[in-house]
Amino acid sequence: MENKALWLKGPGEDPFVDAAPCPEPGEDELLIETKAVAVQPGEWKLQAGIIPIPLSYPTIIGLSSSGIVVKVGPGVTRFQPGDRVASNSAGVLFNDHRFGAYQKYSLVPQQLTSKIGNTPFEDAAAISTAYGPISALFIHLGLERNFQKPRNTVQRVLIWGVSSSFGALSAQIANLAGYIVVGVANGRHAELASSIGVTSFLDRTSPSVVEQAVSLGPFQAVLAAADSAEDQMKIGRVLSAQGGGSFLSTMGVRPGVELPEGVTGFFHQFLDDYLNPAHHEFTEWAWWTFLESVFAHGSLKSVPLEIKGGLSAVPKAWDLLRHNAVSGKRLIILPQLD
Repeated sequence: MENKALWLKGPGEDPFVDAAPCPEPGEDELLIETKAVAVQPGEWKLQAGIIPIPLSYPTIIGLSSSGIVVKVGPGVTRFQPGDRVASNSAGVLFNDHRFGAYQKYSLVPQQLTSKIGNTPFEDAAAISTAYGPISALFIHLGLERNFQKPRNTVQRVLIWGVSSSFGALSAQIANLAGYIVVGVANGRHAELASSIGVTSFLDRTSPSVVEQAVSLGPFQAVLAAADSAEDQMKIGRVLSAQGGGSFLSTMGVRPGVELPEGVTGFFHQFLDDYLNPAHHEFTEWAWWTFLESVFAHGSLKSVPLEIKGGLSAVPKAWDLLRHNAVSGKRLIILPQLD
């Protein structure tokens, strides 16, 4: 098998496509033929050296992917060659280019992999990014996994930036868990919000968005899936009106943001949760129970997808994200096109 990858030589240097060794799977690892990769917003920041994660160069990054199992390593019991799967490679945290998704053949860990049945590879790669919302909602925001219980008609979740890929998946998962979802995004995304189970949609550009949100609370949890400094100050006012509290932001609290007394914002690296032995049961539930059920029944859907091309199209995709030119959609790379 001939492998090809998108290589990074160092922080801030231009990526390039070139040959790569074909990895051999080790203990609890799978070698997959990578069919689709979901472009992540943080990747361009890694390439630019903005996110201070030490990497051994030259390297290959990319996390959320789908493909076909080619070979399994020792200890692999749930998968076999020919299985159609989606995964998160955790390659950046492993600091191991063999796990980078931006290559034709990549390694993935068994514990972070799901069977996808007949789900299209592009959709599966996008939905595999749900590991972040799953961790955010059930570990860090403390929601209950009420998937088999009647809907809770009282507890509400506020998701700011609901039209983002992270926000859209979070809204659907919270809805499946029985919570009422209030979503905030630009008014042009109202139809998208309705299609993913948002009960009440608020236009983030409305002068009265804070007052409208307060009237729909109080909220069991508040997630800022895509938020500016101005948004965070508005979230602070919403929480202050219900007596205080905290919100989880995928961006972290922006510099210069002053929150009201009794209100805090926090950030977490969600992938760490799945590599923490203390969360072994949660990891198995997320990848082998919940996500496999999602793929089997089609109960989660991505925001609209846009296929950018093969590995050589990754820099263009990163540039679009760098300039905030992507809204209400997810960019997809098909490595086999190069």
